[in-house]
Amino acid sequence: MTGHEFLRALDKDNLKVWKRGGRRAPHKPLLLLLALGRIAQRKPRLASYSDEIEPKLKDLLVHYGPRRSSLHPEDPFGRLVGDDLWEIPRVETLPTTSAGTLRVTPLRQRGVRGGFPPYLDRLLRGDAELVETAAARLLVQNFPESSHASIRDAVGLPESMALEAMTLYGEKTVKPRRRDPDFRRRVLTAYERRCAICDFDVRLNDDLLGLDAAHIKWHAAGGPDRVPNGLALCTLHHRALDRGAIGLEGGSSAGFVLLVSNELTGVSDAYHQLVDARGRPLRAPQESAHLPDAAFVAWHRREVFRGEPRSR
Repeated sequence: MTGHEFLRALDKDNLKVWKRGGRRAPHKPLLLLLALGRIAQRKPRLASYSDEIEPKLKDLLVHYGPRRSSLHPEDPFGRLVGDDLWEIPRVETLPTTSAGTLRVTPLRQRGVRGGFPPYLDRLLRGDAELVETAAARLLVQNFPESSHASIRDAVGLPESMALEAMTLYGEKTVKPRRRDPDFRRRVLTAYERRCAICDFDVRLNDDLLGLDAAHIKWHAAGGPDRVPNGLALCTLHHRALDRGAIGLEGGSSAGFVLLVSNELTGVSDAYHQLVDARGRPLRAPQESAHLPDAAFVAWHRREVFRGEPRSR
């Protein structure tokens, strides 16, 4: 496998990620990012499932995956073998479930280890640029930009990682889905260039500072660049929306109100301002046709919002 072939294998259309009804399943991308982090840190090729993979991947899924009753980090650990991107020595001797996934208990009891195949490991360890480009591609295609830095930190990738790495490694085969360059202008205009939650509208020489056009259904998850999928939000509320600390509820004639997760904690004024905003109606856009689409709001509540809405 060449570097170009490896990058192609990471693209959404080629990486066999579970899909159903718009639900997110970032298990494989997160495990691959964790493995790339091990390369960057010069750790051994094979990692223990029970000691090095399972606890770290569970933590990543808790923080960056959708809320689920069970997490199943064993799924990508076994299924990436079928993508020719992973090796588990003597995998044929391990018992599987009726669904074809590896059983968890033997993975733990037998000290099973896994990692990139030797030829791919050698390729990556000899090409730091390829490591950066692969990580950037996985981040761009699966997570909102506001989460990229924290995911890099969590998997041990260097601070130098950036979206620009997408253009570093020779010719690129598949780039991130192109954004509509007019989306920001249309969303900010719809909300009169103020945050829909806190009315933030600070300007310097009439240039807005820290006001974003946020996607309700992430662009990385196929959310369209349409105003009903957008909100004008300050940087704080945009990041809180992307991480699931806040969400929306409603859609009736009364409009949408703000939800705040019961998993949110803190003692600062900013924390209390977020909590005190729970149940507050969002400021509506100028035109009713630009109100948030209930389908995108439902996706965010199911796939991104953390915990339960707090009542106090």
